[in-house]
Amino acid sequence: MDAARERRFSHLPPGEGREKLARIADQAAQCRRTHRQQVTDFLEPYLRKAAQELLRGPGGVLCVADGGYEGAERQRLVLLPDEEDRPDSRICWVLAEPVRKGERIGHRDYLGALLGLGIRREKVGDLKRTERGCAVVLDCDVARYVEAQWRQVRQSALTVRVIDDGTVHAFIDEGEERTITVASLRLDALIAAIWHLSRSRADEVIGRGLLKVNGLEMTDGSKSADEGDILSLRGFGRAILRAVGGETRKGRIRLTVWQPVDR
Repeated sequence: MDAARERRFSHLPPGEGREKLARIADQAAQCRRTHRQQVTDFLEPYLRKAAQELLRGPGGVLCVADGGYEGAERQRLVLLPDEEDRPDSRICWVLAEPVRKGERIGHRDYLGALLGLGIRREKVGDLKRTERGCAVVLDCDVARYVEAQWRQVRQSALTVRVIDDGTVHAFIDEGEERTITVASLRLDALIAAIWHLSRSRADEVIGRGLLKVNGLEMTDGSKSADEGDILSLRGFGRAILRAVGGETRKGRIRLTVWQPVDR
């Protein structure tokens, strides 16, 4: 990346995030030049927000976000040459269900098996549990490959089919909401409370780069979390900071946190 482009994305940590934004800037230029829609990869929340800000600036274009359903965590942007264009995000749902009913297979199992097919993570949107298996949002080109190649998860045989008619399959969010209290909204204090870690252990895992907030790796535990943040701690699971409440009598902050059961 040249110096001018590096300065443009200097608010992001060095690495993959800057490269992805640079690619989106290139897609915007191509959209303007060819007057044809461009579609980004699936983006995590922090990167989607940064991309939308980029596209609102000089040299930007109109864009629409789509993750397959309302409230999707991972979404892709459709770059539009004209505001009257109808966006085509080229998204399909894929349903995967164990052949034998009643098998208990978790979110991590499904995602691991899917990525084990050699699919890049940026081509995969959200993966949601259903009553009988899982539903996953994919790039339509990738979806056909998955339908042909995905045959099992762990030792369980699967039936897999693509839904490309825009139907959103019913899914379930198995999780629990609980109230915790913390001395502050610092990330180290927050993950210590959520995952029952000592503060020194919390500092260690953050320093090792195991924590992501809205998809962005965080290595500074003194940073503060905000309501709505999605925290992912590698090896421990995920949590969403649903609400920041008032203070307790002892001056601690009351928080509502949601965590998936399969975490």
